[in-house]
Amino acid sequence: MIGCSQEVNQDIYHMYRILQKLQNLIGSFETEFSKRKREKNIVDFSDIEHFALDILLNISQVREKYKNKFEEIAIDEYQDSNLVQEYILTAIARNNNMFMVGDVKQSIYKFRQAMPELFLHKYESYQNKENQTSEDHLKIQLFKNFRSKQNILTFTNWIFEDIMSKDLGDIEYREEEYLNLGANYPEINENEKIEIHVLDPNHEEAGEEIEEEENIEDVELEAKFVANKIKKMVEEKFQVWDKKQGKYRDIQYKDIVILLRSTSSIAPIYEQEMLNVSIPVFSDSSQEYLEAIEIQTMMSLLKIIDNPMQDIPLVTVMRSNIGKFTDDELIQIRLADKQDNFYICLQKAKLSVKNELKQKIETFLKEIQQWRKEQEYLALDELIWKIYSDTGYYHYVRINAKWNIKTGKFKHVI
Repeated sequence: MIGCSQEVNQDIYHMYRILQKLQNLIGSFETEFSKRKREKNIVDFSDIEHFALDILLNISQVREKYKNKFEEIAIDEYQDSNLVQEYILTAIARNNNMFMVGDVKQSIYKFRQAMPELFLHKYESYQNKENQTSEDHLKIQLFKNFRSKQNILTFTNWIFEDIMSKDLGDIEYREEEYLNLGANYPEINENEKIEIHVLDPNHEEAGEEIEEEENIEDVELEAKFVANKIKKMVEEKFQVWDKKQGKYRDIQYKDIVILLRSTSSIAPIYEQEMLNVSIPVFSDSSQEYLEAIEIQTMMSLLKIIDNPMQDIPLVTVMRSNIGKFTDDELIQIRLADKQDNFYICLQKAKLSVKNELKQKIETFLKEIQQWRKEQEYLALDELIWKIYSDTGYYHYVRINAKWNIKTGKFKHVI
């Protein structure tokens, strides 16, 4: 044991010098990084949090002002609060005006420095109304579920009780934690049993209800199974409870929702499988919409109308059908000044490039200046439509859109 302790001490001594250098490096980086951000008048969300906390902790007049300003402080998703947010809120709270709502079982943001233990500490130390004393904070347990029937809740409680513990989920899931029926549903009929389907693409029985295809991906196999299951339920007139009618009726396609962890890549596959068996389907593809090249181009143009000293949005617009600059022309422009930003390069390139490129640059800069003037008095939707009209970009995108059979969406070849 003595020899082991000496070895440990030597390791600690050796690591101390390394960690001290690492600490100095991190400190130097933070100082320089903060300096650069101040020079550019830039702050990120973390900066705002820490600046706010610094003000509240060190300027008592500001702290007292906000303490007196808010009658109540209501915090949702409290299980995902971090320590900085906790200090900010407690700095402006009074003893009895902070109300927190949360569920530690839904905490998923530890990787963003969320501290569910803040919630757990209060959950374990606050008292229910029947046990509360004058010195205790009040805990109200909201365990009634108004969305699901009893069969769903019973099954969920059974699963959670078996897998959730202090080590997995930060809480012992026992009867006092159960989800309880809150909605007024009729008694469960025999058709409403819980079903779990486990699909093994390598198992010989995986193709019993669906036709097996060669080299089919797991998600396609799953989507095909779901599509056929939905089709079967509708054809066999599965019964669902209709709250408005107050009775059971035949299921309709509009009663069914498919929940996915990710929609950007998986939803199109499900859509196609639904369409293959003539099931009407819709998915929220807003994320794909915003990522479309024509939307990104317009957003880049709006950015440089606001501030043309942004190289990436500027070059994005110049290479698009709006600017119509070729890669060779962009290189010629950059050679006009290798050190400055691209907008300044455009100004300088007019003096050195050939006449054809010079005219293209002058036309582009003139349009940017015109839109910058118009954005001062036009509403955003009017400005965007004006740009569409000036550039013909709307018609260009429409003409160059092709229907993608696999995803069931338009694919733009821009």
